[in-house]
Amino acid sequence: MTGPAASRSAASRPERPVVVFDLDDTLVRGDSFSRFLRMLLLRRPLRATVALTTAVVLVPLFLLPPTRRRATQGFIWLATAGVPPERFLDLVEEFAVAHTAGPRRISVALDRLQAHLDAGDRVVVATACADPLATAVCRSLGLDGVEVIAAQLRRGRHAFKAVRGCHGAAKPERLREIGVTIPVAHAYTDSAVDLPLLRAAARRCLVDPSPRALQRVRAELGEEVTVLWSAGQAGT
Repeated sequence: MTGPAASRSAASRPERPVVVFDLDDTLVRGDSFSRFLRMLLLRRPLRATVALTTAVVLVPLFLLPPTRRRATQGFIWLATAGVPPERFLDLVEEFAVAHTAGPRRISVALDRLQAHLDAGDRVVVATACADPLATAVCRSLGLDGVEVIAAQLRRGRHAFKAVRGCHGAAKPERLREIGVTIPVAHAYTDSAVDLPLLRAAARRCLVDPSPRALQRVRAELGEEVTVLWSAGQAGT
């Protein structure tokens, strides 16, 4: 069907519900990008020695928001300097497979994600983890059919550098950029850092939150927050 009739038909179809999942400690345990950088830094003795020496300067910079980005960029440079782009991608894939091994998967959230896919929902993973790692981790988790919004890296002259984040308040902004209407139907995360995302959702869900995160989110959003616990995690 083409022409005005087709346009009216397309306009009359309701949009699929949009469901947004965080990645780290929501679908897979641990900070994916930090663990990846640590692997890169420690895989060669010389690089590890330089990283440990430089950490004396860089680690304190993480304590202050104005200098946190500079510290992150410093570790990215140290971890990726001299690594050819093709080798970098190979290391990304190798790490993603190891990082998503059985015990690291958070089944209670992965099962919920699959249920949304089965229902025909549009599922987006929005994460501060950087691409191409975020996409590789999702692929290794078997998350076919999801969209990924992640922090972005760019190859510089000698190393990769971070060029755009996807953290906190940036997530709703990045969702709007891909045509998602706020509020989304559901949002899943483990962290109070994602309060901007939770506020932008009709239904909010925390996955295995720490007591501090749960307290902060409940203080901000009241009791209209569902908590998903993995076996043995409830109340911890």
